[in-house]
Amino acid sequence: MIPKECKRLAEVDFPIAEVSKHAAREKSIRHGHPSTLHLWWARRPLASSRAVLLALLLPDPCDPHCPEAFKQEAQEIFLGMQERPREWDTAIKSNEGLRQIVLKFIADFADWDNAAKNDYLKTARALVKAAHGEEPPLVVDPFAGGGSIPLEALRLGCEAFASDLNPVACLILKVMLQDIPRHGPGLAEELRRVGGEIKLQAEQELADLYPKDPDAAALCCRRSECGRSLRPSGVGPM
Repeated sequence: MIPKECKRLAEVDFPIAEVSKHAAREKSIRHGHPSTLHLWWARRPLASSRAVLLALLLPDPCDPHCPEAFKQEAQEIFLGMQERPREWDTAIKSNEGLRQIVLKFIADFADWDNAAKNDYLKTARALVKAAHGEEPPLVVDPFAGGGSIPLEALRLGCEAFASDLNPVACLILKVMLQDIPRHGPGLAEELRRVGGEIKLQAEQELADLYPKDPDAAALCCRRSECGRSLRPSGVGPM
């Protein structure tokens, strides 16, 4: 466990430029991103949520109160990464070098292209476990909104408690954090099936209110012309 006297990495340094770049890039990602499932007005980028959480969960290796056991285990974890830069093998031997490696890992892990890679996920979870032992840390987000923070906390191997006053946000949280992990791809198939049934029922119930027309554009034109012919003289176009 991390002693109370030991500073967390976020208190002394953070790769803000790199993380900001990856967070900005997320806005243009349209495949596999939770933002394609729902819209939330104050969505937190997954890149920054993931990076800040990791920096808050890990101790600063240069802090004199940082446990030696964590530093030794962190060295072994990084040396076991398949995609690690070779210069890490030398830099990791010093506390300052280990700190820079952790910061570099956080910056690279913020990249959407690395977020789901097994090598990065295993390394991040192993670091959190090395810092906190067998009992996973609890991350509490009382105003979770779209769920970016608790989602990334779960991916890092933490326990997460999320809540919100907005019922729409609560529904989003339930689907994101409970239903999708529990049911997986089967949930998407069920939604397609139910959506098709609702669409068919709506078409049957509203058919008499929306008469079929082979040329919707022509229908709009006729209605527009009819509206103009009924206007009193002297009244401009509406």
